[in-house]
Amino acid sequence: MNIIKTLSATVAFGGLLLSTGCTSTQIYDPTVDRTNIRDTRRISQEEMREVARAAVRNALVAPKLARYVEKFRADHGGRNPVLKLDRTINDTNDPDLNTSVISDTIFEELLNSDKVEVTMAEGQGRTQAIGNSRLNALDDNFNKNTVAKAGTLVAANLVMRPKIVSQETRDGRVRNIERFFVMDMAEIENGLIMWKYSKPLGFVTTRGSVGW
Repeated sequence: MNIIKTLSATVAFGGLLLSTGCTSTQIYDPTVDRTNIRDTRRISQEEMREVARAAVRNALVAPKLARYVEKFRADHGGRNPVLKLDRTINDTNDPDLNTSVISDTIFEELLNSDKVEVTMAEGQGRTQAIGNSRLNALDDNFNKNTVAKAGTLVAANLVMRPKIVSQETRDGRVRNIERFFVMDMAEIENGLIMWKYSKPLGFVTTRGSVGW
């Protein structure tokens, strides 16, 4: 009897291993491969990268920006204007939204465009490392000819501000979820907006037999 029980337990355990061992993990690159997976509660990194990339590319072909860059280069010996990226505003129902994905994508697209210079001395991309490195002038171990001098930081000429908003409406068993990626750019000297972009990301979910 004990042998039968032992065999039954062994078979059951083996079946459990087989049932759990069939699960596999698919590896993909979210910057290249598109899964079209959406979550009603969260915005995927795939969506954030995609919409941020599209927004920057739209800005780079905007007529006002093209005219501004052309005039700036003519007035400053061919130098590109400097742009700072403002903090990404998260106006959604997801408090854990990782907005750094948006910032990193925007930075990459702007740098690769060679239309503007992106600063890390101000804006969301500001890093304390720049300010700390300038303190090297106070350290006698550093060659004074190699440390950054006072008054050498370049101020931004343009500012770009990204924002993600969401809203939800319900009609009986149907829930409509709308998300918008909004971004604008303005000239700092006069505060005038030279470009604005809005991309809706919406879909409808139908309530199942149990919950949403």
